[in-house]
Parts: sequence; C-alpha cells; structure tokens
Amino acid sequence: MKNSFKLHLRLVCLNCMLLIAGCSDNNHSEKNVVQQQPAPVRHQDRFGRYDSIGNLGGKPVSIPSGVVFTWVRYIGDPGDFDSSIKAQLYNRPPVTYQLPIESFGFQYRLTDGAVKTSSEQTDADYMHDNITLIPKMKPFPWGHVIVYNIVDLNKPRNYNLALEESLQATKKVYHFNYIEQSEPVYGLIYLKANNGIDPSTNKPWQEDTSGPDIFISKNNNDEIKTYIECDFIGKVQYCSHLFYIDNNMHVTISISYNRVYLKLWQQTEKNITAILNSWIVTNDGKLIKKQAGKI
Repeated sequence: MKNSFKLHLRLVCLNCMLLIAGCSDNNHSEKNVVQQQPAPVRHQDRFGRYDSIGNLGGKPVSIPSGVVFTWVRYIGDPGDFDSSIKAQLYNRPPVTYQLPIESFGFQYRLTDGAVKTSSEQTDADYMHDNITLIPKMKPFPWGHVIVYNIVDLNKPRNYNLALEESLQATKKVYHFNYIEQSEPVYGLIYLKANNGIDPSTNKPWQEDTSGPDIFISKNNNDEIKTYIECDFIGKVQYCSHLFYIDNNMHVTISISYNRVYLKLWQQTEKNITAILNSWIVTNDGKLIKKQAGKI
C-alpha cells in the first residue's frame, strides 16, 4: 500500500514538473512572438526628433515632428479636456503606419508655400512676422492648417449640404437670402448676403458676423469641393477656407488666412496637397519623396 502511494505521489510530482516546464516554454514562446514583431521604421530630422506616423486618408504617412502644431490626434483618442475615468484609463494601440490619424495641424506660408518647422528658418520668419506685421495690422502671410481624416468614404465628399444648411439657417434666423453675384471672383462663385444690403437698415452692411461673403467652387459633377467664408468689414479681414483632397488620399482641409490672400486659393490648395503627398511613405515606412518641412 505504501509503495502504491509513493508511486502515485511520484507521478503527481512528475506531472507538476512537466506542467511547470510547459508553462515556462509557453511564456517564453509568447515573449519571443512579441519580441519578433519589428518596431515600425521611424524617421528623424536633423535635430533627432522622430516623425509622427500613422494612416491618413488611406495612406501611410510620416509627418516631420517639427512641422506639427500641438500634436497628432489618432482616432479613438480622448478629447483634449476629457477628464472622465474612461479617458484616464484609455490605452492607445501601438502606433504604426496602419493606425488611423484623426487630425493634426501645421502653419503654412501663403506667399511661397513654405511649411513652418520649429527651430528652422521658417520658425524665425514666423516669429518675425508676428512681431512686425500683426501690431501694424499688416497682412500676416501665414495660415493655420488643420487636416481631417475621412474615414467613412460612403458619405458625400462635398460641401453641398453644408452650404444649403447655412443658407437655410441664415434665412430662418436673420431673415435674408444670399444672392449669387453675376461676376465670379478669382474663378470662385460669389454669394453676397442680401446683395450687400442690411435689411434692418436698408443700407450697406456695417457688420459681417451674420452674413460673411461666401465663395464656392464646383467640379464637373456640380459638387462643391471648395467652400470659403470671408469677412468684409474691418481693417483686418480673414477667410475660413475648406476644401477636399480626394485623388491620392481622402482628407478635408481647413485653413484660415488674411483675405488679401484669397486670390491664391487655387495655388494654396495645390501646395497643401503636394505637402501632404510628400509625407506619404510605403506600407513599411520607407520614404518616397523629400518630406516638406524637413531640411
């Protein structure tokens, strides 16, 4: 009986040892799998700053760190001022060239198409223009660009509905219509609030908050691909310019700038498209073009 008990005990101990060895092997294998997953290629600028990477409009991108204004936001990231428990516990997935970007911003010079990069000459130019031009109310040549990823490609990629809703809201709240002008401006269809007359005074507008000038551009399918609203009162007048990039990547762009530079709207769209295209890389992160904003 004792011999049988001892034999049973030995078998149990042997099984435990095998299980422990097996668990150890499994853990080792799992560690190997994790270790074998290569980290994505991350490019650097001449200061050693790593690019921000991700997927933008269906394309893998590598965005120079010095270009990004504030930070790159990824889809799923909590809001800037979200202090909820869920936000505090949020754990972003590993950043790869497949992780979809939600939005990011940068500064663009309208006069020559340059991108502002921190610690480079354009950074010094930007600060100089801030100090010398803005206090004197002279045209500031820089525009703030925000790039938004388009994730749902089934939704209409035009501003037709946005314009319609804006015109309806104006009519409902302020009781006037926008009138399309007979002559285009810089190739843009020009819509003027109540034909330039304030209905409450029956005189030319003295303020433009309720009825900014609207400029649009349509493609051959009658889709509004460019939508611009501009101030027309005051010494310093600004424009808010929206447009779609829909050929190589799917994104929508917002840029604000001094109205003096409205005449450059087509070149601005072309330049910003080229800037974004310069940040497209291969699926494994290899550079394709010289990156805009990087020396």
